[in-house]
Amino acid sequence: MRILLTGAFGNVGRSALAELVRRGHHVRCFDLRTPANQRAARRLAPPAEVAWGDLRRPADVAAAAAGCDVVVHLAFIVPKLSATGVESEARPDWAREINVGGTRNLIDAMRALAQPPRLIFASSLHVYGRTQDQPPPRTAADPVRPIEHYARHKVECERMVRASGLDWCILRFGAVLPLAMKLDKGMFDVPLDNRIEFVHTLDVGLAIANAVESSRVWGKVLLLGGGPPNQLYYRELNRRILAALGVGELPAGAFATQPFATDWLDTTESEALLRYQTRTLDDYIHDMQTVVGYRRHLIRLLRPLVRWWLLRQSPNWRRAARRLPVPGQPARVAVVTGASGSIGRATALRLAREGYAVVAVGRDQDRLDRLVAEVQADGGQAAALAVDLSDERACEQVFERATRLYGPADVLVNSAGFGWYGFGETMPWPTALEMLQVNVVAVARLTLLFLASMKQRGRGAIINVGSVVGGLPSQGAALYAATKSFVDTFTTSLFRELRGSAVTVSVVRPGAVRSEFFDRAARLSAGRRIPGAGLAVRPETVAERIAGLLKRPRRYVYVPGILRIVPWVELTLGWLIDRLGPVALGWKARGGAKSGSG
Repeated sequence: MRILLTGAFGNVGRSALAELVRRGHHVRCFDLRTPANQRAARRLAPPAEVAWGDLRRPADVAAAAAGCDVVVHLAFIVPKLSATGVESEARPDWAREINVGGTRNLIDAMRALAQPPRLIFASSLHVYGRTQDQPPPRTAADPVRPIEHYARHKVECERMVRASGLDWCILRFGAVLPLAMKLDKGMFDVPLDNRIEFVHTLDVGLAIANAVESSRVWGKVLLLGGGPPNQLYYRELNRRILAALGVGELPAGAFATQPFATDWLDTTESEALLRYQTRTLDDYIHDMQTVVGYRRHLIRLLRPLVRWWLLRQSPNWRRAARRLPVPGQPARVAVVTGASGSIGRATALRLAREGYAVVAVGRDQDRLDRLVAEVQADGGQAAALAVDLSDERACEQVFERATRLYGPADVLVNSAGFGWYGFGETMPWPTALEMLQVNVVAVARLTLLFLASMKQRGRGAIINVGSVVGGLPSQGAALYAATKSFVDTFTTSLFRELRGSAVTVSVVRPGAVRSEFFDRAARLSAGRRIPGAGLAVRPETVAERIAGLLKRPRRYVYVPGILRIVPWVELTLGWLIDRLGPVALGWKARGGAKSGSG
């Protein structure tokens, strides 16, 4: 039988592949061409073959499905780090393109064939959501209540499969742990008193192979679990595996307390049809010890270090170690604008690690969502506000919505801004007006809004991100330099007004920073690439200086510190810049690459 196996080099994919090949089926392995997958593919032998491709490309999917009798669709972006390095919950729209869009492409390709193959779709018990308040077990007839993007994608795909007109079977997997030396931080997401049903990955591979050869599974939704011997509480499952690996039981405080989407399953029908429940947790532990081999002795030897590293992966443990407030309790609040850009993003992550509840403000909703997911995965608190600060009304929205989210702000970081490079007279007025709105008006409006609230409460800090060019007027950046000069003067004046109070205002004056600033400047109408990218510092360096200003307030700080000489450069060498500046800009205009804003 010719079988297409998507996601063939994943956890379940490898188990299914091994069993199908053992039985003599011709298996076409469809997966992304990653280094790890290529290494796995080198071990393949006939009758298996590889078809590299992307589920988002219909042509790749159509070529892979051609000539197959059965399609086993396993490929899916999951809620933990996948082979792509990104999880479904951090980038839901991107994950949906692969999970839902890819499944749609696969169904379309199968239906277009003269003899459409049958389809086995791998789903998950996550579709039931949190069910710890209900008596077990879960059945195939139970209502689905997905609580995460991954599970919602599974439910949507199940509906497509049922409506496809193909011969189909849906398998909802229980907890399938990989046979690999990998302790994932997702282990801390499950409360210790949560019901969980373990099923050995090799048994799932056996079930899939039996389903491929069965005539009785089509049109059925079957639950795959290890059966009553493998119906456990997570405390026992976790304790036994960690003990077998030499790590030992971890503190209860490292684990979540909110119920997780796992439960015990009614596998009566699936076992009767597929005869796959052959292994228990004891078998898995034995297999894991074989995989780990001599490294178990190293783990025991380095046990304190291993336990320390593991506990660092736990959001709850990090929160307790840093005395961070639990969600829902008061926290220090930081509002960071430009958080979808490099400096703002790095600053938001740094302040979240410092214990602040961060309100991330920016234009790009997708980038903000990823930032929030990263903060939350690290045990912090964050919320996204997608607004366009070139609209003055957005400033009031930021102030009001941020206050509603977490309460009055303790810190405001004005990082939003962009640049443009070229002869002043060629700068389109709409670009100039937008720059004034974002770099000047928004900074002033937000500063004054939050300042009034901070003074009333008797504490707070405002940090405005300026630029070294604010004190060094530069050819090609006339308006941008002027906006940053405004930020310098505005901040300095407020700093002097607030001397002696518990509210501080500071300005950070970075030089070139590694970011999309240069590329964005190059994309704006009539603009050119800003020079200096090769000397740029990391955005994390700027974020570190911003965090330092909260501990030791000062009127200004340069990044890097050597740029403190800039005022003296203008004072002593301004005459030379007057002469060389136009020459450099003219050369750039004649031979330099055309560019835009950043």
